[in-house]
Amino acid sequence: MFQCIDYEIDIKIVDQILKIIKDNKIKSCPFMTATKNGCQSDNIVKLFNTNILKKIVPINDLHKKIFHVHYIQYNKGGYQEEHLHKPDDYSFILYLNNSDGDTVIKHPINKKFTPKKGKIVVFNGKILHYAEPSFKNKKILVGAMK
Repeated sequence: MFQCIDYEIDIKIVDQILKIIKDNKIKSCPFMTATKNGCQSDNIVKLFNTNILKKIVPINDLHKKIFHVHYIQYNKGGYQEEHLHKPDDYSFILYLNNSDGDTVIKHPINKKFTPKKGKIVVFNGKILHYAEPSFKNKKILVGAMK
């Protein structure tokens, strides 16, 4: 289908997502994978109805294939090690605030994405990627689709 696409969603949707996270007292941790100096929640996909998922990933019917979503909050200097999401077909990163700590999608994309509230990057989960260190309390939502 495609390797990587980025776009922006309505800030009202991002605020709704942040409210869901707050109202459900989602704490990021203890699930730790490639996240360094930050925390990642357990799978919270069940908190989001189909309407919200469709607004996050309005491409074809990919929203119907989302099977996990995690909330990540970075501490000062937090980052993601280089990793991939194999065997996931597609992954997404939704920036929940303006921050630093660019996301780098490696070969064959070779592109950096700066965290901006409402920006989303959807990419082939088999492509290596990582996040540079953040010093501005970066918050993101990540997910995968099969």
